[in-house]
Amino acid sequence: MSYSKYRLLDELWLTDIPDHWDSRKIKYAFSERVEKGYPNEPMLVASQNMGVVPKDVYGNRTVEATKDLHNLKLVRVGDFVISLRSFQGGLEYAYYQGIISPAYTVMIPNHHITSGYFRFLAKSRLFIELLQMCVTGIREGQNIDYGKLKNHLIPLPPRNEQDQIVRYLDWKVSQINKLINAKRRQVALLGEQKRAVIDNTIIKTKADSFRLKYIADVFIGLTYSPANLTDENSGIAVLRANNISHP
Repeated sequence: MSYSKYRLLDELWLTDIPDHWDSRKIKYAFSERVEKGYPNEPMLVASQNMGVVPKDVYGNRTVEATKDLHNLKLVRVGDFVISLRSFQGGLEYAYYQGIISPAYTVMIPNHHITSGYFRFLAKSRLFIELLQMCVTGIREGQNIDYGKLKNHLIPLPPRNEQDQIVRYLDWKVSQINKLINAKRRQVALLGEQKRAVIDNTIIKTKADSFRLKYIADVFIGLTYSPANLTDENSGIAVLRANNISHP
């Protein structure tokens, strides 16, 4: 999308925004959820591809807490979660209610921002670059310093325009997904075609094959050491017993 007029923004990760858009620090667009004491809620996983979902929906094997569940943070549908992988792929949207690692930050959007709009913004390349400027730690998974992150500005279109942006992006993503699925089907068909060509070539040459006894003198029961064997251009051909099958 393009707009006729823009204004400069005093922000590290974003230089300008449409003139009629607002900008607000993250701490004024979100509140932090730190509710604990819900040990009976389902355990959640923050996945870069699936969002925040239950462990049984995620499927992949993960380490599961079995004690001190009352110390895990509550997540409600519509929240956003900052995980140890967010610096790589953005923030995760919660599609389910449950509990999650206390090391994660749980963000609640307020009335200034729609979940749908921020769901796309939080996965954008520039926003991920902002997250990378706020990392702390040197291990494989890195924490986002929410104290730094929440003081950065984010662009806020009017609410109705946020909804329009979401509808447009949902439509575009749906189109792209359809193309991806079509390409996958095409690749699968090409794979089947490849196997068919190989199979048909081998099967069609079967009529020209001969039983071994008609084209060579066969000696059974002899043993050879590796030192007796030569390359395929000289010497005597040797077959292992398990390489021979009867029709």
